[in-house]
Amino acid sequence: MLKSIGDLVEGSVKRQGIENQVQASQVIEEFHKTIVEKFGKRILSQVQAKSLKNQVLNIATLSSVVTSELRMHEEEILERINNKYKKTLVNKLRFFI
Repeated sequence: MLKSIGDLVEGSVKRQGIENQVQASQVIEEFHKTIVEKFGKRILSQVQAKSLKNQVLNIATLSSVVTSELRMHEEEILERINNKYKKTLVNKLRFFI
């Protein structure tokens, strides 16, 4: 029986024990896509998602103004990320300047 490439990659990731790292990387990428769509490409020079741990996405920002703006849209950002993966991968954004 033939398996799809996606199934083979998923199985390999699970066997190597790097599923959480791959998932965190995908969440970070989706966060960046979401904020670009919401705020434009210029925001990427001010914001960088750093890590995902215990369903908390840690985000570095260069200013408190950007942090405040992202906090105001936190619910929408979380909903968009979690809807993409059809499960709750992130339940909180944590910001540091």
